[in-house]
Order: sequence, then C-alpha cells, then structure tokens
Amino acid sequence: MRRIIASAVGLILASAIIVSAQVEPPGKDELMVWGGLAPAVRTFAPGGRTWGGKLGIGALRYSHRWNNSDWFNIKYTLDASLIVLNYPDRAITGTTVTPTRETHVAIGLAPIGLQGNFRPRKKVQPFIGMHLGFVPFFQRTPNFTGKKLNFSTAGGGGIEYRLANKKAITFGYNFYHISNASRGIENPGYDSHIFFVGYTFLSK
Repeated sequence: MRRIIASAVGLILASAIIVSAQVEPPGKDELMVWGGLAPAVRTFAPGGRTWGGKLGIGALRYSHRWNNSDWFNIKYTLDASLIVLNYPDRAITGTTVTPTRETHVAIGLAPIGLQGNFRPRKKVQPFIGMHLGFVPFFQRTPNFTGKKLNFSTAGGGGIEYRLANKKAITFGYNFYHISNASRGIENPGYDSHIFFVGYTFLSK
C-alpha cells in the first residue's frame, strides 16, 4: 500500500512539473506588431554589386494557428507593412554619371505566408517561416528604368517566447528579397538580412 501511495504521489508531482513547464494553448487567431532593420542591403550600383543599401520595416501580422500536434504547429500568416529602402543609385546628365542615394517608401502586403512552431505547448518555441507578397513603391524603383510594383519573398526563423496573459514576444531573422520580376528596363533586386522583434496578442 505504501508503495502504491508513494507511486501515486510521485506521479502527481511529475505531472505538476510537466504542466508547469507548459503553457495553456492559446486561441487560434493572433495579431503581432513587429519591426525590423537590415543594416546592409545587396543590390546593383555603379561599378557592380554592393551591400551599400539599408532597409527598415514595420508591420502588422495576422495569424491563424492549427493545433497539428504537441511538437509542431502550422500558422497561416498575412502581413501588412511599411517599408523604407535606402540604396545607392546614379543620376545621368548628358554623358555625366553622378553617384546618388535614393530613399523610397512602399506599402507591402504578403498574403501568402506559413510559419511552423516547434514545441507549441512550451514557453520557448523555435519557428521557421516563409512569405510571398507585393511591394508597391510610391515611385519607380530604382529610378525611371524600374517599376513601382515589386514583389517580395522572405524566409527565416527565430524564437517565440510566450508571456503571461496570452501575450508573446518574438525575436527573428528573415532573408528578404525585393524584385520587379524583370518587368522594368532595370531589375537590380534587393537582398536584405532583416533582424526583427515582435509583440503578439493571442486570442482568448
């Protein structure tokens, strides 16, 4: 009898430890505010390829989560973003070519996105993700030889840390590519390494 009681107490204690190490499954809809910076952007410039560009991004992300298993969950994601791109360019006057820098602004939309979270019942959840979208600039980019409408592809990962009261904070990295898909006279392309931080509100 003592062995049975001791085993039962041990099982209860073990269950309490396991439960305390987990978090209550949140609702299926999430809203994240996030922002990131790429201190170096690779593009074409007078003289060839260069890492002389910079990119900043602020975004709002809606996610819908599926409870696939205790070790891996999939989310659909949709991002609406404000993008500021600064890059080297050139001004041509007659036969004179003068190096310049341009700053262009775009409103981005990435309606196709997937994110996979590992260990979804834990506080610390590594994740991977990919996103496809549109990047309409307010000006032709990189200049009159380009297009206003560009496209984006992104992929990366990071860590999502669940907080109390259905909140979470995210630290991540994305490789982010912008291109006009060779629809303009020029298509320099912009390759960015974005490091970002996000704050998520989870549904009840």
